[in-house]
Amino acid sequence: MKTLYLHNFYFMLNKLFGFIFCFSLSLSLFGQKDGDLNMEIIAHVPGLGSGIWHFVDKNGIEYACIGLQSALVIYSLEDPAKPIERKRIPGVNTIWRECFSYKDFIYAVTDQVSDGLIIVDMTKAPNDIQFKFWRADIPYNNEMKTLNTCHTNFVDENGILTLNGCNPWQGVLFFDLKPDPNNPKYLGAELKRYCHDMYMRGDTLYTADIYEGLTTIYDVKDKKNPIELTNFKTPFAFTHNVWISDDAKYIFTTDEREEAYVASYDISDYSKIKLLDRYKPLDTDGLGVIPHNVRYLDGYIITSYYTDGIKICDVHRPDNIVEVGSIDTYSGPDGGFHGCWGVSPFLPSKTIIASDIEGGLFVIRPTYIRACYLEGLVLDSITRDPIAGATVIIQGTRKNKEVSDGLGVFKTGCATAGTYKAIFTHPDYVSKEIEVTMENGIVTAVEALLNSKSSIVTTLVVKESKTNDIIPGAKVLYANSSRNIELVTNTSGVATVKLPAAEGNFRIYAGKWGYKEGSDTFDVNLPVSQKVIYLDKSYHDDFIIDQGWTVYGDATTGGWVRAEPVGTRNQGQQCQPEFDLDTDLGNTCYVTGNGSTEASVDDVDGGNTILISPMMDLSSYGEPVFHFSRWFCNTGGNGTPNDKLYVRLNGAGGSIVLDSVLSSDRSWNLREIKLSPTFDKTQACWITVETGDTPEGHIVEAAFDGFSVTDARPVASNDPKTEILGFEVNPVVFETETTVRIHSVSGMDQQLIISDMQGKMVQSLELHRSASVQNIKIGSGLKTGMYILSLKAQDGQLFSQKVIKQ
Repeated sequence: MKTLYLHNFYFMLNKLFGFIFCFSLSLSLFGQKDGDLNMEIIAHVPGLGSGIWHFVDKNGIEYACIGLQSALVIYSLEDPAKPIERKRIPGVNTIWRECFSYKDFIYAVTDQVSDGLIIVDMTKAPNDIQFKFWRADIPYNNEMKTLNTCHTNFVDENGILTLNGCNPWQGVLFFDLKPDPNNPKYLGAELKRYCHDMYMRGDTLYTADIYEGLTTIYDVKDKKNPIELTNFKTPFAFTHNVWISDDAKYIFTTDEREEAYVASYDISDYSKIKLLDRYKPLDTDGLGVIPHNVRYLDGYIITSYYTDGIKICDVHRPDNIVEVGSIDTYSGPDGGFHGCWGVSPFLPSKTIIASDIEGGLFVIRPTYIRACYLEGLVLDSITRDPIAGATVIIQGTRKNKEVSDGLGVFKTGCATAGTYKAIFTHPDYVSKEIEVTMENGIVTAVEALLNSKSSIVTTLVVKESKTNDIIPGAKVLYANSSRNIELVTNTSGVATVKLPAAEGNFRIYAGKWGYKEGSDTFDVNLPVSQKVIYLDKSYHDDFIIDQGWTVYGDATTGGWVRAEPVGTRNQGQQCQPEFDLDTDLGNTCYVTGNGSTEASVDDVDGGNTILISPMMDLSSYGEPVFHFSRWFCNTGGNGTPNDKLYVRLNGAGGSIVLDSVLSSDRSWNLREIKLSPTFDKTQACWITVETGDTPEGHIVEAAFDGFSVTDARPVASNDPKTEILGFEVNPVVFETETTVRIHSVSGMDQQLIISDMQGKMVQSLELHRSASVQNIKIGSGLKTGMYILSLKAQDGQLFSQKVIKQ
């Protein structure tokens, strides 16, 4: 999935890269760092490709059917090294053209621009190939709509054609091809979610619900009334494609995100779906490579990768995915939506056909081999306790790395048999080498016993600077170039940590909402048993530690994340910052998306994203002043960019705009804003930072850092409040109702206010004065969304809590 801007940019690049591919297919052109493995390109036909599928005619002749930008093209492969163009079916110009075959027919769809359903009659192939554009009227919301664009299509073993992500249906449309393959019969639809792609076998449908990041499984025996059986999130929550094993016990998924995984799951019990393993090519790790389409064949998965070609992985042991084949089809730099789009490995000859966005058709001869497996345990040599987080590398093979789990278990492997050194490392242990002999299809078992390094045990006490009171629940971070150690102070305000003595000094950060963060240094050469960090009371956040800000919204990509920004550029200009604010602690801030250095990949798309602060009580401030730095980039696309960034202060009585950015401001801009006297600062309040992408589809990137509130006109503090008031909500995230348990002193007036995220009061409840503990059910009348519960007492005390109704 891409923004409209990316589509246009990508179309122009196609012309350039398509030309490049006409010159050479040498290995030096494809330039893989580890080289090709068990795969060989035997033919190439230049073009601008998208979807691809296979076909076999009655005479056993194999074919490749590829979607090009302006046509559906069918090649025969009597000699796989010399494809023959047999039919070119011109159509609309689009970068999305997908195809699938069933018996004597090929079916194709287009997205962005519509050809309807392209039906290709291959009965008399290769010499006589007929086709038609089929546009039927299909029921939609009690009216008939003509078949329009569709994203993907599929045909199961029973001749059920599915059209997926069609406009306006969005979900899955079912058609029966058996009565007349030339005129599909509409059976029904599953329209609960947008379906990007899917797989179906028997009466079970498996959908890739990209925007929800879900794989969903349905019973579709009744095509008019599909029943959802279960769903689960995939690792990067942007589920692009799914495929199942022959026995239907396992499913393999891709997420169309940079650095994302192909994941394997055990689905033999729908009530206990289990993630087994995750794989991504280490040869291009960190270079922004994106997996696209995965297929399963005879215990292997064959996956197309943007800018990284095709990978074959042995999944006979689906909890240990091992790469055993690799080849690239793309000569350009890694990252972004370029290179290999799709792959079909299902021809009887085992020939693989692949489509490349800039390169067109590739015909590939694979050699399938079984993996050599290395599996075992990593344990402490003295206690035999499992060691989690140990890195295991098989030296002397292609790039590989595995990390032991919480039980000390590791599972890895390689493609080529031989004798190697397995190297085991962990920050707290002395590294160890073990010689291993590995064979194809065989599991070599190893138990690695590691000796612990010397370490220093120290404690940190966090206190309030003026009163010397301890601060329980404070977040603590020990950081150096090798690792981050995160802790929370206990009820005594103490955090205890074990630091490796030979790893260098650590920077210490401590903070809690309502206090200004503090920092110190721990010198491992001059260790002390205890340090104390004092915090000043103040609303202040440099985002070096997580102080409880939350993210809400409906954007499909580019949601707010707390991270060290990777930085993005567009047409030579900086779009997302590469560094956080240089005047605050640490190197992290809040940015919109952070998954790519290409501006159009993980910017804000498909809706809004809202960053929400924890609650603040500003009633003791004479004149609050808000300080923060923000960054905003809005560029590209069609027409004038029209997206915005808003910083608001919200309360139960409403919200006010503290700052608005209506056009690009590509630098850290410090803002100091006094609170308007019209805002009721006696109420609980919170900050929201909101941006979004309008339907025109421009690039939207934003960042936020260095937040604090000061008082321009401090007033003398009042006497301490004597009333005791508080409440808990359980559960905080609920579907129908939740329970609010309120504690108070008898005889005190109290009011529970429910507000939406714009600060508009939705409901107000007066509470019993005589009850010291009250349990109140709320939520039945609320719409889905996030709300703020505010409890206000007659003495001015304010307590607030965010809740979410799903």
